[in-house]
Amino acid sequence: MKQFHPMVRALCERVRRPATKQIMAGLLLTTPAGLMYMRGADEIRPTSDPIVLEALQAVAPAPTDEQKQTVAQATLFAQEFKISTTLAKNIVDAAKEAGVAPRTAIGLVRAESSFRPAAKSPVGAIGLTQLMPATARWLEPGISTQELKNPETNLRIGFKYLKDLINKYDGNEKLALTAFNRGPGTVDRELKRGRNPDNGYADKVLTGKSQKHVALMNAKFGRKRT
Repeated sequence: MKQFHPMVRALCERVRRPATKQIMAGLLLTTPAGLMYMRGADEIRPTSDPIVLEALQAVAPAPTDEQKQTVAQATLFAQEFKISTTLAKNIVDAAKEAGVAPRTAIGLVRAESSFRPAAKSPVGAIGLTQLMPATARWLEPGISTQELKNPETNLRIGFKYLKDLINKYDGNEKLALTAFNRGPGTVDRELKRGRNPDNGYADKVLTGKSQKHVALMNAKFGRKRT
């Protein structure tokens, strides 16, 4: 093997380092975490290699104002409701995607499931937004009960349903929330008879109050989703 003069070796190393950064950055940006590297055949670990980190910083896009706002909202919600930042961000992301106010969305999840992804009601409502499988299949034909147990899927479909109800009631968020709880069929019948369908659920979602009233009204009328 040829031996290079030390000055030649040093020059080659200086030329090679920028290319190494670019290649490494391109490979790492194809991974979900973006800050992972392979060690061995199947071991993935966070990287602390300064060359890799420098390369990633050079090519990683700066967060947008909207992304910063989402993270800020999620952080505040996580602190306020004592939940993980990941769950709070998932709620905010799904709410914005559906066109629902994040504050309303997180209030709904609190009211429905107390932030428990595995929550299941006696009548079969599932997950964070307590979706009935029949309602979910109406919104997304073919969706399975097992898929509704996935938090992100449950949030996406649950908030989509709420947005549909908000549109149905011409932007009346309180009516939409009441319909989410009692069922749009029940709300429509009450309105047709000239009655107020409010059972306190909307206030519980929006303000966290009236929980006792909601419990009493649900016990009296039952919870329907027709």
